[in-house]
Amino acid sequence: MRLLKAKVKGYQSFEDSGEIFFQDRTNLIVGQNNAGKSALLRSLTSHFSDDRHRTPERWEAFRLPLPEVNLTLSVNGAEIRSAILQSNSPQVIPIAQDQLFDGVGFVQNFLQMKSLEITLRRAAGQQFTSSYPTHGLFYHAPESPQYGVTLYPQNGDVIIQMNDKSGDTLAGLIGHAWEQDMFHFTAERMTIGESSYGYATRLLPNAGNLPNVLHTLYTERWNVFQRLVGHVKDVFSTVGNLSVRIRPENNNIEVRVWPTEDMERVELSFPLNSSGTGVSQVVAILAAIMTRESATIIIDEVNSFLHPAAVKALLRILQTNYSNHQYIISTHSPEVISYSNTTTVHLVKRRGYSSSVELLNLSEVGNFQDVAQHLGVSMSDVFAADRVIWVEGPTEEICFLYLYRELVGPLPRGLIISSVAATGDFNSNKRDPAIVFDVYNRLASATAPLVASVIFSFDTEKLTEIEKNEMRRASRNRLHFLPRRHLECYLLNAEAIADFINTKLRQTAETVNPAQVQEILVRLASARPFLIREWSGDLRDTEWLARVDGANLIKAACSEISSNRAPFAKNKDSLHLLRYIVKNSPEFVSSLRDYVSDLVETASKSDNEQVGTAPAT
Repeated sequence: MRLLKAKVKGYQSFEDSGEIFFQDRTNLIVGQNNAGKSALLRSLTSHFSDDRHRTPERWEAFRLPLPEVNLTLSVNGAEIRSAILQSNSPQVIPIAQDQLFDGVGFVQNFLQMKSLEITLRRAAGQQFTSSYPTHGLFYHAPESPQYGVTLYPQNGDVIIQMNDKSGDTLAGLIGHAWEQDMFHFTAERMTIGESSYGYATRLLPNAGNLPNVLHTLYTERWNVFQRLVGHVKDVFSTVGNLSVRIRPENNNIEVRVWPTEDMERVELSFPLNSSGTGVSQVVAILAAIMTRESATIIIDEVNSFLHPAAVKALLRILQTNYSNHQYIISTHSPEVISYSNTTTVHLVKRRGYSSSVELLNLSEVGNFQDVAQHLGVSMSDVFAADRVIWVEGPTEEICFLYLYRELVGPLPRGLIISSVAATGDFNSNKRDPAIVFDVYNRLASATAPLVASVIFSFDTEKLTEIEKNEMRRASRNRLHFLPRRHLECYLLNAEAIADFINTKLRQTAETVNPAQVQEILVRLASARPFLIREWSGDLRDTEWLARVDGANLIKAACSEISSNRAPFAKNKDSLHLLRYIVKNSPEFVSSLRDYVSDLVETASKSDNEQVGTAPAT
């Protein structure tokens, strides 16, 4: 389930926010203190209270409508089926009059839908409602009779029963499911380090059962618990370990924080409730994302409870290890803006009694300045970097960063990897490449006046050596070319692709094995449109890997083997393959690791050292 858009009316400083659009991965809400960021996030949660928008002209409660929020969610049939089972009560799905003859078939198809947009409406303090029919799959005239099919959860299955009952319970069902898979973390101290004894495998939205969840991980999923501890240590250098115990005084479950890795005596540890505000927050955030396959994580003013270095460490963990979740994060911190690999950025402004929300396109330099102006910081504060590696696109940005940190180490201080707006600008017949390179060089210098070096890394694609040399000259030898056609040429790994397909098909009983993937890859590579003269029948032939259209080959293989149910999209799914390979066969990407490592080493040199030195390819 994903939040696609929201609209807030009559709540706190929002008279009417207009439609606010969200995407997968990380969505940033930025603005000054007291601009309305926290109010906006609260409107998305169960904390949406009766706090009506007031002005000097209209301030008496009886003259004001209840605050209202509209949420448009993307949900699939499997998620609806799961929600019905968890509800343990009958649910009514509306059908049209002309569907009565096959209402069961309609519902069966409905529960197999891959994506459906549902818009829910809620007034403060009330339940979710929706226009009839909630699913919007047919038109219903206002005066026409309503018909429905009842679904009963029974013994792990959903029983579909035709009847004359009208109604539509989808709004309440989806609204409840949204609240269960949405977590809201505020900057306030969370006293969640101790709870009564109980068993839990999933964190509650208010994180009140955190000790129970950690105790279950500690006793039943030790590897997951250890991984969580490792993440906490990455965020906080002062934390050496975590443990969970039964308190002898009251038999409650208690979380303990240790300053060292060794845990010799419990008296040398500290209760989580006595630790810093940020520690509880981070442990709860990690417990939420590590016990859910897909959730929406809302974090308010992350910089208010975490040190800048801790913020960066947490964002790195979220974006590289748990990108399957949707994140909505508010901040007024330059560190968060400069470090986040965001999909959307919304700027909240307040003038007098009213707040407004503006979607920003940060590929436009003018919007950089708008953000800086409203946060009261300089451009160099917002996008601070001493050295910049401009790469092909967002996929290379996140994958290069992940690969380097996992197989080499942390990036040198002051160095960032960022994607260019459009690589076509650099070899277009309509533009002078030297001018385009200079624009990006000046952009880096404008946002960080003390930038010491700027280099570029682009895909080889079908460029000839003559074309590449011309582009190198235009860049004054700052341009490196990926030795292979593009990033996906390093990801043609049958085991990783099989894992990706099986992950996509996890709602079904079907699985594929690496041998099947290998067979299809070989067959596709042996015929047009993928057959090239370098093909020798060996998927690991380096000459072939340098020239093959790896991205489309993976896409074709995934579509064929899954009957189009597990489509591969470069911009969303390359990281999945890379993560699997790094974890299970890191030597498979050793040449890519070396290339990225050379990029970082070159970028770490001064600008004068780079000029005149031919980059290694």
